[in-house]
Amino acid sequence: MHCERVLVDGKKVDETKERLSISDLIDMGYTGREIRFWLISNHYRKTVIFSEERLEDARKSLNRLDTCIRALSDVKDGEPYPELDQLLYDIKSGFTGAMDDDLNISAALSSIFGIVRHINILVVNKKIDADGASKIIEAFRYIDSVLNIFEFSDPAFDPEVKRLLDKREKAREEKDWSLADSLREKLESMGVKVRDHKLH
Repeated sequence: MHCERVLVDGKKVDETKERLSISDLIDMGYTGREIRFWLISNHYRKTVIFSEERLEDARKSLNRLDTCIRALSDVKDGEPYPELDQLLYDIKSGFTGAMDDDLNISAALSSIFGIVRHINILVVNKKIDADGASKIIEAFRYIDSVLNIFEFSDPAFDPEVKRLLDKREKAREEKDWSLADSLREKLESMGVKVRDHKLH
């Protein structure tokens, strides 16, 4: 739902000669999830401003979320967090409270990223155990039933990741190093660490 204009280079889309479509953005190298995050991060009654910088910001924001989820998924040992119930409450209430305020998505995302910073500190300092980490992931799933921006599955099984990995492998076999390097950067921007094997 959006009730305002979309601006490209400061001009309304219908006043520009160029048209902007989702497929155009995908051709530019952005994923559907990145485009979705960029779009929903704008309030429905405010102008949506298109720029590659804003899409790059969306990509970085999603990387922060992905890094947090992976870190929680990797928790094996650690201390039980004594304030876990309060943290779980804060995750859900911070989000629902903001969304109840005329769908204040900016406040909702700010609440999420504030919680993510706190969680990262807990994980690094081993102040949370695997059970607590699992419960936090479930709380994020609750939020994601509305936003659909989190990535909970292993990115190695993501069809888009597999397509890019296959394309990069072919580029390496054909010694197209420029394409291989650009695909590596794209994969790493999606949170996928690329390990090369020797070519025969």
